[in-house]
Amino acid sequence: MAAKSADSHTIQEIRRLAVDPSRVRVTRGTEWDLLAHHLTKEDVCDKIIDWIDADERVKPTTIHSDRFPSLKGQEAYEMKPRIQGTLFYIKVALVELGQPDEYMLVISAHPNH
Repeated sequence: MAAKSADSHTIQEIRRLAVDPSRVRVTRGTEWDLLAHHLTKEDVCDKIIDWIDADERVKPTTIHSDRFPSLKGQEAYEMKPRIQGTLFYIKVALVELGQPDEYMLVISAHPNH
C-alpha cells in the first residue's frame, strides 16, 4: 500500500503559494536554519515546486508545537527534497487559505537528520 499523500487540491494550493514568495513566510528558527546553509526563502519555494512537479509525496501531519498556539492542531505538510545535494526536511502550513492575506508558513527547513 502506497504511503498517504495530501489531497491533490491541497498540493496545488501549496504549489500556488510557493510560486509567489511574497505569500510565503518563514519562522525565525527556519530563517536561521536557511542562513546557516546559505539558502533563501525563494530557494525553498523553488524546491517545493520541483518536489510537487515530480509528483513526490506531500505528507500530511498535525502541528503539535506550543510555539504556534494559533496553529496547534492544524494540518501541516512535510516534504523531503534534496537541496545542494543534502536531504532536507521541509514542513509547511497553509494559513488563512482563501482569505485576502493567506500565506504559507515554512515551519521547518533543515537537513533531515
